[in-house]
Amino acid sequence: MQRVNFRTAVVTASASLAVVATTAGCGVNPSGAGAAPYDPDEEVTITFAWWGGEERNQITKEAIKGFEEEHPNITVETQSSDFGSYWDMLATQVAGGDAPDVITMGGSYPSEYAGRGALLDLGTVSDYIDTSNLPPDTLELGNIDGKQYTLPAGINALATFLNPAVFEEAGVELPDTSTWTWDDYTEVAEELSKNTPDGTYGTVPFANASHLDAWAHQHGESLYTEDGSGVGASPETIASWFQLWLNLQESGASPGASLFVEDSTAVPEQSLFGTGKAGIIFAWSGFQTDMVGDDVLEANLPGESETRGNRVGASMEYAISSSTQHPEASAMLLDYLVNDERVVDAIGTDRGIPANTELRDHLRENLTPAQQQEVDLLDEITGSDAGARKASPTGASGTGDVVARLVQDVLFERTTPDDAAQQLITEVEGSLK
Repeated sequence: MQRVNFRTAVVTASASLAVVATTAGCGVNPSGAGAAPYDPDEEVTITFAWWGGEERNQITKEAIKGFEEEHPNITVETQSSDFGSYWDMLATQVAGGDAPDVITMGGSYPSEYAGRGALLDLGTVSDYIDTSNLPPDTLELGNIDGKQYTLPAGINALATFLNPAVFEEAGVELPDTSTWTWDDYTEVAEELSKNTPDGTYGTVPFANASHLDAWAHQHGESLYTEDGSGVGASPETIASWFQLWLNLQESGASPGASLFVEDSTAVPEQSLFGTGKAGIIFAWSGFQTDMVGDDVLEANLPGESETRGNRVGASMEYAISSSTQHPEASAMLLDYLVNDERVVDAIGTDRGIPANTELRDHLRENLTPAQQQEVDLLDEITGSDAGARKASPTGASGTGDVVARLVQDVLFERTTPDDAAQQLITEVEGSLK
């Protein structure tokens, strides 16, 4: 199965989105008006697009069979490509008025496309979509400017992964991750590096905008303002996040800048953590721990016992094109994808843990140890008062690149944490405006 690098993979399609921006208004029908009323006896064909490798393609097509059997008048044509090409392909299709009917979305792209009129307001087809088993927080993930544009294909959250073998080698006790603080994390990482051979590190920096957002929330702030027009985190809070990674590097708890950059582009199996050369990392909850052994532990972020900042988000999302000529049939497929047990039976956790609470219970029957840890973590987070991540504002698709670049600049000491914080605010707010 194709996986995006679990620490720093951020794909931007600024040029493609510029094409969407200039042409999305042409041929786009935001209300779905003009499409004929749904006729269950009419033969219709709809398209469903996603990104991924061959394994995802096969299991997704297997899942769709149940829908076509239940609705013999609807044929689902599938489109897929690798993650890097997907957004360019989608932007070209939307610009040409040939968008897929059901579209897989992620990151800040729902806001980008919804803001340009390319996505259907799902409220217009609500009679065909059951959201009764989707918790309100997860529905908020696809609510943009008061309208529901996406539903979660699955949910995830940021997580901490610990390799007990490295702790054992260092003679360091595993921390109590239900109560640990960032100071505890730093101390443990330093002890691991100090008590293991050269080339093994306590931790590895995580150059990720969502991690910065969680850090901001733990400080009573947010990466973006409520209206999405600017950066909501203070320069001091942002600088303290950059300082965290610099301090770990200077103490030897994490690798030097060059090795960090090399490791950030490595496939999981060949990364420092994957080869047993790092004790603690941060990644998305769906990180496949079986690549590095079933004994790997998954836990919440440090600092959560003091102030909740880690929230659930959508690992992938489903939307409907505003130009679809078959809004009802498309909505029926979307409903099937998020509510039917046959989908979970076919794809498992490939698109994240189901947001649908009944499907999550159904999933528990056949979980690997690694998947059980992920479900337990998501249950913990969704059971807290942390809520869910909000949809990123329009213009935020480049934030991840800015964050990753500035972390490197700080670690290479090309800039200071304070200057990096000011630069991040300037660049991100420039994109948002």
